Amino acid sequence: MPMPQAQLPRYPVQVLTTAFHLQSTMETIGPVLDFLNDVGRPHLPFQDATVSPLTAGPMGQVSRSQIIVAKTDVVALYIDDATGRSSISLLRRVERGIIYLPGLVCRCELHMGADTRWQDMLGLMPGDFFGVTAVMAFPLITLPGPFPQQADMLIVNRRHVRMMHLDQP
Repeated sequence: MPMPQAQLPRYPVQVLTTAFHLQSTMETIGPVLDFLNDVGRPHLPFQDATVSPLTAGPMGQVSRSQIIVAKTDVVALYIDDATGRSSISLLRRVERGIIYLPGLVCRCELHMGADTRWQDMLGLMPGDFFGVTAVMAFPLITLPGPFPQQADMLIVNRRHVRMMHLDQP
């Protein structure tokens, strides 16, 4: 008799890629950041996805029960579930900063190791995805769907950070 499959956690997500905005759900295997940073997983699977292009063109909104997205294209991901966000462990040292991404600027709290200089944090990360907290997001483009402008946490892909500095008056 076959064993029943384990129930994987499913989280509603909003995803900003280099070309699309997705509203979807994401199933993770293990801790969220470990799942996103798994080097053996070049694509991320999403279920019940509605995909909208960021630029005008012949492609309209598309809805599919399952899609995959290249991790390298994911700019930022918002988990629209408090339990999912609370399961993400972050480093304790915090600096207020501003990060510039394609299509989005975020004022946020950057989390890093106790002895890490903020200038070195991106290069010292073990994976591409990291969490920022107390986020105020400022879209640089008109997004085709909702994306939080204020959030307690946002997951960002360091490969898309174009510029970063501390938030100083």
